[in-house]
Amino acid sequence: MLELVELPEPEPGPGEVLVDVLASPISPMDRLALRGRYPLHTPDGIPGAQGVGLVAELGEGVKQPEIGTVVLLPVRAGAWRERLVVRGESLVPLPATRDPAAACTLRIEALTAAVLLDGLHPGEAFIHSPGAGSVGRYLTLLARDRELSSIALVGSRDPIADLWGLGADEVLVREPGLAARLESLGLPQPRVGFDGTGGDTSSLISSCLQPGGELVVYGATSRKPISLCVDQLVFRDIHVRGFWLHRWASEVGQARLRQELTALAGLGLHEHITGRFTLEEWPHALELAERAGARGRVVFTPALHRGA
Repeated sequence: MLELVELPEPEPGPGEVLVDVLASPISPMDRLALRGRYPLHTPDGIPGAQGVGLVAELGEGVKQPEIGTVVLLPVRAGAWRERLVVRGESLVPLPATRDPAAACTLRIEALTAAVLLDGLHPGEAFIHSPGAGSVGRYLTLLARDRELSSIALVGSRDPIADLWGLGADEVLVREPGLAARLESLGLPQPRVGFDGTGGDTSSLISSCLQPGGELVVYGATSRKPISLCVDQLVFRDIHVRGFWLHRWASEVGQARLRQELTALAGLGLHEHITGRFTLEEWPHALELAERAGARGRVVFTPALHRGA
């Protein structure tokens, strides 16, 4: 059960930094955690898996980042609050000109997209769904930067023009006969597909892959189990694996994680924002985030509203 509470004013200790929270999205991780369906939780139970903040005070022994620096917060910091204390070395500076809300999903969604694409080579094509989701939009943006071809799948025609504007090479509606549709357009069968939708979409993506191709499942916005036809697994030898950003980050270590986030911070990537709310407006924010077919992110902007 959620409720808005008043907490004592935090104070940074040695090695810590006090940060004003500028923007924190309602991420899929947060929504799963609120239902008790995510295996990891914030240390103090406060939601807010990611966000952007402004360095307000340095604890003993901390010299960087300087006061006034806009930073990416560490994952699962509990960012649905006005101020919080974190370790100084966990922060990644952002350009001062960045809109905090537009950058608030770099830590999870943008990084997920960047890591998913690491195994592809310039000139390759990939297919992915949901194309209009946060990870999907970042996949399209990063594909352009990495000289890859993006085939984005969407549930309706509404977001097609927007995705073309982001640089998608092809945007197609998820529907039966998709593999034949790709062939009629003269598109090669991709080696890799990324599935964040689940349900029947898993089989639909698999049908478009070349024999021996790989389906990487990173989520299930449909809230349905992945569904795969036996002929995809047996006759076409499609390989299936899951991807969890937490496991990847644990394996590569903090130095690599910081390197990847710093690179993303400098690319000018931006989130699609569907609403900005104060913490007091949390019931309305959650209602909007839970709407079927919602695209982009609903964002809390505590410090920005406080200073208005």
